[in-house]
Formats: sequence, C-alpha cells, structure tokens
Amino acid sequence: MRLRFAPSPTGFLHIGNARTAIINNLLALKNQADFVLRIEDTDMERSSIESENSIINDLKWLGIEWTEGPDIGGNYGPYRQSERFDIYQKYTEKLLNEGKAYHCFCTPEEIDNMREEAQKTGRNETYNGKCRNLSKEQKQAFLDEGRKPTVRFKVDSDIDITFNDIIKGDISFNSSNIGGDFIIVRSDQIPVYNYIVVIDDSLMKISHVVRGEDHLSNTPKQILIAKALKFELPLYAHMPLVMGNDRKKLSKRHGITSVNIYREEGYLPEALVNYISMLGWAAENEEEIISLNEIVKQFELNKIAASSAVFDFKKLKWMNGNYIRTLENNELFNKMRPYLEKEYSLENMDQNHIIEIITFLKPYCELLGDINDQISHFFSETIDYSSEVRELLKSENGVKIIAASKELFDSVLTEQNYHSDYINLVKEMTGATGKNLFMPCRALITGSIHGPDLAETMRLYGYDKCKKRILAACQLKD
Repeated sequence: MRLRFAPSPTGFLHIGNARTAIINNLLALKNQADFVLRIEDTDMERSSIESENSIINDLKWLGIEWTEGPDIGGNYGPYRQSERFDIYQKYTEKLLNEGKAYHCFCTPEEIDNMREEAQKTGRNETYNGKCRNLSKEQKQAFLDEGRKPTVRFKVDSDIDITFNDIIKGDISFNSSNIGGDFIIVRSDQIPVYNYIVVIDDSLMKISHVVRGEDHLSNTPKQILIAKALKFELPLYAHMPLVMGNDRKKLSKRHGITSVNIYREEGYLPEALVNYISMLGWAAENEEEIISLNEIVKQFELNKIAASSAVFDFKKLKWMNGNYIRTLENNELFNKMRPYLEKEYSLENMDQNHIIEIITFLKPYCELLGDINDQISHFFSETIDYSSEVRELLKSENGVKIIAASKELFDSVLTEQNYHSDYINLVKEMTGATGKNLFMPCRALITGSIHGPDLAETMRLYGYDKCKKRILAACQLKD
C-alpha cells in the first residue's frame, strides 16, 4: 500500500485537508505503508513557499509523518509539481501523437458563445469539439494570428465509466455528462490538476487515493486519462465533506477552520487528531476520547459513514479540556508558558509555585490559553471589585462576614491554619450558612463569587495576600 497527501500551497491547512491527511496517516500507520507528501503548486499566482512551509509545520504539529516528500526526498521525486513539468510534457506529446488529445485554438470568447448557445437550446454545456479535426493549414493560420492553443483530451461519447469506491460503493458516470473534450494543458503551457495528478499518482505508485468527495466529479476524467496512458488505476475512497451545524460545507462563518489558528488558540494536537479521526467513524466501544494507537488499531476505511459529519466546535473544546487534564504537571506548564508570558513576566516568580497553581486550575481550562483568565487573581496584589461583588460585600451579611474575617486574621488564624479553618470559624462567628457564607467569603478573598475550592485557593495565595485582601474589603464597606 502507498498513500499520498497532496495539498496546494495557496493558503493555510484547513480542517477538510487536515482530515484527509490524518485519515491517510492512520491508514499508513495501520498498514505500515509508505506515505507520500506531494505539493501541488501549479497555481503559480497563488502558490507560495511560505504557504508550503506553513502546511508542513501544521502537519508536523499534528504528529503526521511521511516517508517521502519535498523536504526529505525519496525514490519517486521531485515531490513538487512545479519541478515535474518535463515529465508531464512527455506524456502530453504521447497523447497528441496517438490522437488521444489535440490542440484547441478556441478563444475564451468563442467558448463563452458555445455555452450561451447550449443554454439557449437546453443542451449540456459541453465543448463541441470544434478543433478536433483541424488541418495543418488551419492550425498554422491560428498560430500566425498569435493564438496560443490549449491541449484538450478526447472524450468518446456515451461510454460508461465505473469504479468501486471503498466508502461509497459502486459509482458510474457516462462520458457524455462530463463536459466533453476537456483541457489538460492551458494556453500558458501549464498542465491542469485533473491531468497531472493521474501521472503523479501512477509514477509514484500510489495504490490508494483517499480524499474528499468534492473530488468525486473529477474521478471519471482521471480514469479516462489513466486508461489512455495505460496506467493501472488506484483504489479510490471519497470521504463525505465536513459540515457546519447548518449542514453546509464547513467554512469560516461556522468558526475556526485553519489548523494554525487551533494551534494558536491553545488546542492540543492529540485532541484535534482524536476529534477529526472520529468524524464519521466510531470506535468499537463508542468511546470518544481514545489514543492514537487505539484509533490506528481499530480504524477501517470502509467503516467511515457515507453521510457527512457535522463539526461540533463545543465538543472539540470539551475533548481538548480532557486532554489538558491528563497532561503531567511540568509538561502542562511548558505548554502553557508561552500563553502566560504574553501577559506576565515569569522570570522572578517561583516556577514550582506556578506549577502548583496551574495543576490546581487545569480542570477549569479547556484551552491552554484559558490559564490567563483563571490565574490572573493569583498574580495580582489588588482586586478590582465588580458592581455585583461590591453590592454583595456591602450587604448586611457581607459586612458581618468581613468583620469576622478581619477579627479571625488578627487573632486565631495563623500561617498554619488560615486556609483550612477559615470557613468553619467564620460560620461559627456569624451563623451564616450555604451561599450566604461561601459567596461573601470567596468574594472578599478572590474578588469573584464563583471559582475553584476556596481553601486551596487561599493556600496558594499565601497568608499575607489573604490578609491584605480582607483589609482591602474592610475599606470597601466604609
């Protein structure tokens, strides 16, 4: 088995392409197969080396490895299409010499007129083969006019093109419904995707072409080209597209679609690979959080659902939070550190203490970047009370609890028991219970009505900070 992922370097790696790469990688791992990275960069205006590098970096971040590619070489290169034009030219000449392709001198205006005529008469918008049988003299006349020909592939009419798709089953097209003789080389001498992908897949000995179903309509043209060149056909598998919650193709209007943004936002690659792997596929025990090794063990291409999967952004975030909670504490600190350093200077802070705080707060982080909102009150010396907190602390019950808190810190609470005994002693002094106890106590210590365990929060604050917070609250009630 030989598989390939062939992105166009015209932008960032988006979720749909990432899914194709991930599924191909799963198959390669499962079958110990060769996995080829090929860069399809024949769109000269939009392709860039910056985009190629970005895609490669995102694939590596996802943990995807390839056995052949533009960065590591291999036995079937070059692995950029822009470096293979001499190869394509040889096959173009072969098709022309065998009468399976021809030069077309029709101008864009003439093609538009053909379309308009077809629309008027209700016919398919099919190229009418006007240039199929031009004489040498006619060709020369067009060349003398300065016309630059395209190369069109001859499509015989009313031919059934059938193949078995691993996911979708038996598929059949009729050659009369695929647009007629189609262009394989443009007038600027750049060969088109549908043509050269066939040559590349054959010469690189790709056995399985696994891609999105948006390529399904290209398949009959590619099969015709392969047969004309006497190439062995690969096995095809077309995965249903990923949809937004409105059942339309996933796009920016639904949410984040670029892998690099997920990376910047603080998603873990393991979570993203886990989630994407299970779009349209389920583990045997129906568990949703599953290791890569277990996914590889259970994954079967023919078990991908034939219907489209909906991308659930909330579920991905939930899954990411679960992965964060499984990280070892030092590793989590290293992953969160770049986010912390955007807001705080960590140089003079006790790293072990920061790790303690992060360990305490990680159940409340769904993204790595969430740590900044969660940790801010641990690093600040003062509290910016919200109107809601001010109202609570200025209430009769709030004033009573503030007074009791100050008295306790002035007397019985020490650096040994301030966090463990605080709540119970306030309860004894004031008689407050339930939310009338916990909400004001939390508010005057942390500045928030809700949050993680108060005793542990106080311990991580330290005795002095807790006492300062209470003294600040005393000033608030005056």
